Amino acid sequence: MLDMLVELRQEDTKSDRFTVDLDERPAKIVVNPSGNELFFDWDATVDDSGRLRQCIFCNSDLFRERAFPQITGIVIVLAFAGGIAGVVGLLTTWTMLSAMVVVLALDIAILLFDRPRLVCYGCGTRFKNTPIAPHFSGWDQQRAEQIKRSIS
Repeated sequence: MLDMLVELRQEDTKSDRFTVDLDERPAKIVVNPSGNELFFDWDATVDDSGRLRQCIFCNSDLFRERAFPQITGIVIVLAFAGGIAGVVGLLTTWTMLSAMVVVLALDIAILLFDRPRLVCYGCGTRFKNTPIAPHFSGWDQQRAEQIKRSIS
Protein backbone atom coordinates (compact mmCIF):
# COMPACT_ATOMS: atom_id res chain seq x y z
CA MET A 1 0.00 0.00 0.00
CA LEU A 2 1.17 3.53 -0.74
CA ASP A 3 1.98 5.85 2.09
CA MET A 4 -0.59 8.55 2.74
CA LEU A 5 0.77 12.05 2.06
CA VAL A 6 -0.33 14.56 4.71
CA GLU A 7 -0.12 18.34 4.27
CA LEU A 8 -0.63 20.23 7.52
CA ARG A 9 -2.15 23.69 7.22
CA GLN A 10 -1.91 26.69 9.52
CA GLU A 11 -3.92 29.79 8.65
CA ASP A 12 -4.57 28.51 5.09
CA THR A 13 -0.88 28.01 4.29
CA LYS A 14 0.96 24.71 4.11
CA SER A 15 3.16 24.33 7.19
CA ASP A 16 4.46 20.74 7.10
CA ARG A 17 4.35 17.75 4.79
CA PHE A 18 5.04 14.11 5.62
CA THR A 19 3.93 10.55 4.83
CA VAL A 20 2.18 8.04 7.08
CA ASP A 21 1.82 4.31 6.53
CA LEU A 22 -1.81 3.48 7.31
CA ASP A 23 -0.95 -0.18 7.77
CA GLU A 24 1.56 0.58 10.55
CA ARG A 25 -0.45 3.42 12.17
CA PRO A 26 2.36 4.97 14.19
CA ALA A 27 1.32 6.57 17.48
CA LYS A 28 3.80 9.44 17.05
CA ILE A 29 5.64 11.08 14.16
CA VAL A 30 8.43 13.66 14.26
CA VAL A 31 8.02 16.06 11.35
CA ASN A 32 11.24 17.22 9.72
CA PRO A 33 12.66 19.89 9.45
CA SER A 34 10.47 21.60 12.08
CA GLY A 35 10.98 18.82 14.65
CA ASN A 36 7.32 18.94 15.74
CA GLU A 37 6.00 15.77 17.37
CA LEU A 38 2.50 14.72 16.31
CA PHE A 39 0.39 12.15 18.16
CA PHE A 40 -2.45 10.23 16.52
CA ASP A 41 -5.63 8.54 17.75
CA TRP A 42 -6.11 5.91 15.05
CA ASP A 43 -9.03 4.12 16.72
CA ALA A 44 -11.32 7.14 16.36
CA THR A 45 -10.23 8.24 12.89
CA VAL A 46 -9.74 5.09 10.76
CA ASP A 47 -12.45 2.55 9.96
CA ASP A 48 -12.06 -1.25 9.82
CA SER A 49 -11.14 -1.19 6.12
CA GLY A 50 -8.20 1.19 6.75
CA ARG A 51 -9.85 4.32 5.34
CA LEU A 52 -9.99 7.67 7.08
CA ARG A 53 -13.34 8.68 8.51
CA GLN A 54 -12.17 11.79 10.39
CA CYS A 55 -9.13 14.06 10.56
CA ILE A 56 -6.24 12.42 12.43
CA PHE A 57 -5.33 15.77 14.05
CA CYS A 58 -8.55 17.50 15.12
CA ASN A 59 -11.16 14.72 14.66
CA SER A 60 -13.28 16.97 12.40
CA ASP A 61 -15.21 15.75 9.38
CA LEU A 62 -13.55 15.45 6.00
CA PHE A 63 -14.68 16.29 2.49
CA ARG A 64 -13.56 15.03 -0.91
CA GLU A 65 -11.75 17.44 -3.23
CA ARG A 66 -10.29 17.05 -6.68
CA ALA A 67 -6.60 17.89 -6.83
CA PHE A 68 -5.63 19.02 -10.28
CA PRO A 69 -1.91 18.75 -11.12
CA GLN A 70 0.05 21.98 -11.42
CA ILE A 71 0.43 21.45 -15.17
CA THR A 72 -3.28 22.26 -15.61
CA GLY A 73 -2.51 25.98 -15.69
CA ILE A 74 0.14 25.49 -18.38
CA VAL A 75 -2.31 23.55 -20.55
CA ILE A 76 -4.90 26.32 -20.19
CA VAL A 77 -2.33 28.94 -21.24
CA LEU A 78 -1.27 26.78 -24.21
CA ALA A 79 -4.87 26.38 -25.36
CA PHE A 80 -5.50 30.12 -25.04
CA ALA A 81 -2.26 31.00 -26.88
CA GLY A 82 -3.08 28.51 -29.65
CA GLY A 83 -6.55 29.96 -30.04
CA ILE A 84 -5.19 33.52 -30.27
CA ALA A 85 -2.49 32.46 -32.77
CA GLY A 86 -5.13 30.76 -34.90
CA VAL A 87 -7.45 33.77 -34.88
CA VAL A 88 -4.62 36.18 -35.73
CA GLY A 89 -3.55 33.91 -38.57
CA LEU A 90 -0.07 33.02 -37.35
CA LEU A 91 -0.74 29.30 -37.73
CA THR A 92 -1.97 27.37 -40.74
CA THR A 93 -5.07 25.24 -40.44
CA TRP A 94 -3.16 21.95 -40.11
CA THR A 95 -0.66 23.35 -37.66
CA MET A 96 -3.49 24.78 -35.59
CA LEU A 97 -5.40 21.50 -35.69
CA SER A 98 -2.31 19.53 -34.64
CA ALA A 99 -1.56 21.91 -31.78
CA MET A 100 -5.14 21.76 -30.51
CA VAL A 101 -5.13 17.94 -30.67
CA VAL A 102 -1.96 17.90 -28.53
CA VAL A 103 -3.51 20.31 -26.01
CA LEU A 104 -6.71 18.23 -25.95
CA ALA A 105 -4.68 15.05 -25.32
CA LEU A 106 -2.86 16.79 -22.44
CA ASP A 107 -6.17 17.95 -20.99
CA ILE A 108 -7.67 14.45 -21.14
CA ALA A 109 -4.51 12.98 -19.57
CA ILE A 110 -4.80 15.46 -16.70
CA LEU A 111 -8.40 14.43 -16.06
CA LEU A 112 -7.48 10.74 -16.14
CA PHE A 113 -4.59 11.12 -13.69
CA ASP A 114 -6.44 13.48 -11.36
CA ARG A 115 -6.59 11.92 -7.91
CA PRO A 116 -9.12 13.04 -5.32
CA ARG A 117 -7.96 13.92 -1.83
CA LEU A 118 -9.58 14.39 1.55
CA VAL A 119 -9.55 17.78 3.27
CA CYS A 120 -10.44 18.53 6.88
CA TYR A 121 -13.20 21.07 7.53
CA GLY A 122 -11.65 22.03 10.87
CA CYS A 123 -7.91 22.46 10.37
CA GLY A 124 -7.62 22.30 6.57
CA THR A 125 -5.17 19.37 6.58
CA ARG A 126 -5.05 17.53 3.24
CA PHE A 127 -4.70 13.77 2.86
CA LYS A 128 -3.46 12.43 -0.48
CA ASN A 129 -2.69 8.90 -1.76
CA THR A 130 -5.21 7.30 0.56
CA PRO A 131 -8.23 5.14 -0.17
CA ILE A 132 -11.39 7.22 0.06
CA ALA A 133 -14.66 5.81 1.35
CA PRO A 134 -17.61 6.31 -1.01
CA HIS A 135 -19.66 8.25 1.57
CA PHE A 136 -17.42 11.33 1.36
CA SER A 137 -18.89 14.12 -0.73
CA GLY A 138 -17.65 17.52 -1.83
CA TRP A 139 -17.41 20.64 0.30
CA ASP A 140 -20.63 21.60 2.10
CA GLN A 141 -21.04 25.22 3.21
CA GLN A 142 -23.47 24.37 6.02
CA ARG A 143 -21.23 21.64 7.45
CA ALA A 144 -18.19 23.94 7.29
CA GLU A 145 -20.07 26.64 9.22
CA GLN A 146 -21.23 24.11 11.84
CA ILE A 147 -17.68 22.91 12.43
CA LYS A 148 -16.29 26.45 12.50
CA ARG A 149 -18.86 27.42 15.17
CA SER A 150 -18.09 24.32 17.26
CA ILE A 151 -14.34 25.01 17.15
CA SER A 152 -14.69 28.71 18.11
